[in-house]
Amino acid sequence: MIKAEPDFGAKYIEINHPKPNAKEIVVRPEAAAICGTDIHLYEWDEAAVNFTKNFQINFPLVLGHEFSGEVVELGSEVKNIKAGDWVALETHIPCGKCYQCSIGNRHNCQNMGLYGITYNGCFADYAIAPAEVAFVLPEGVSYEEGALFEPAGVAMRAIEEAAIQPGDTVLIYGCGPIGQLAIQMANVCGAAKVIAIDINPFRINMARALQATTINAKEKDAVAVVKEFTRDKGGVDVAIELTGSSSVYKNIFEMIRLEGRLVTVVHPSKEVAINITKDVNQKGLALKGVFGRRIWSTWQHLAGLVEEKKIDLLKVVTHRFKLDQYEEAFKKANEDACKILFVQNININE
Repeated sequence: MIKAEPDFGAKYIEINHPKPNAKEIVVRPEAAAICGTDIHLYEWDEAAVNFTKNFQINFPLVLGHEFSGEVVELGSEVKNIKAGDWVALETHIPCGKCYQCSIGNRHNCQNMGLYGITYNGCFADYAIAPAEVAFVLPEGVSYEEGALFEPAGVAMRAIEEAAIQPGDTVLIYGCGPIGQLAIQMANVCGAAKVIAIDINPFRINMARALQATTINAKEKDAVAVVKEFTRDKGGVDVAIELTGSSSVYKNIFEMIRLEGRLVTVVHPSKEVAINITKDVNQKGLALKGVFGRRIWSTWQHLAGLVEEKKIDLLKVVTHRFKLDQYEEAFKKANEDACKILFVQNININE
């Protein structure tokens, strides 16, 4: 699937089989997922324009970055991967030379490439990738689960930064795929109560099925309801923002207790005004932004939870399509759906 130009849509065309350089691998994708970023790029909306300002994107571009598959070809210098390995891919491609890389922050490299944005992606029969960002999946992890490691890693990183303590009340603001995964992880990490807020009834019902206490912000005053749930504490211990809506920041601070924590994950398309005195300093708020997964500690934490069946990644999957059904898939992404997969072998859409 090719994004030929900065405009709406994409094209499904035949391209040459990729040939790896010395440090690359070729993977045959078996399952791939549509990400919110893919939707923005496909529609080429304001969020896509703003996000790509910081990264050099060249057209034509093969879209897609959340996937897993089998390694079928190796570059001459690849040593840590072998043909036949099942891998998922870290989207953030570090340079390995800058200051950030040298102090262990490769996930936020100063010269970072992004798979599927500055580097051709995975919505193809064969995908090429730097071997250094390939993660060999644990035995027993399926291709569909592997395709969800990258987005689940975002939820995992948010949970890591949230520093949830046993008995904490945790607010998940936004019940998209990452929010659904974060609910599961917060429960595993000892939260006494997980409150989930959204405006989409379909996704609210999914969150409720994961044992979250849910609030429809279209129907109720979310601040008042959260305050009632947490009247002894004066707010939640930690909030994780996963909507990307700038309007959320008008009230999310009111839901967090004094000396509480806020982790922000999804990128608003517009600038956000924050009252630093009232909402940060006087509240004693710990504010942490998240961009990607730590390489490879976040991946290892996630793999442990998946291997031991502590969380079920596939609970976020609502629809499956073949890659040539991409137009229908992207349309469905804006309807009642959660995570949508492109899969190689499918008989019916679920």
